[in-house]
Amino acid sequence: MRHPLFLSLPAVLLLAIMAAPLRADDDGDGDGSTGDTLDAVHEAVEKGLLKPLPELKAIVVGEFPGDIVRIEPHRRHGTITYEFKVLQQDGRLVEIEMDAASGRILETENE
Repeated sequence: MRHPLFLSLPAVLLLAIMAAPLRADDDGDGDGSTGDTLDAVHEAVEKGLLKPLPELKAIVVGEFPGDIVRIEPHRRHGTITYEFKVLQQDGRLVEIEMDAASGRILETENE
């Protein structure tokens, strides 16, 4: 059974689209809007250039056991990354930045 905080890909995309107007400009790099980033992610996954989100989520949860509570795609200088926020059993929130093409974890931060 899925945990109540586990979000499906359609739910994550819907949340990202709903949050887009609240963001100042875009994904922070000046090379496209949040909507453009979501379109680019979808297209790149279909072409096999990026790993599918379920595969990336499995990597994150394997390294950082807990519940994924937020996922945001970002496009920076032509590279697509995901920012995952994982709520761990002990109540800590961990932020993980992952390369969407390789699945390599680029950075982690405890909040």
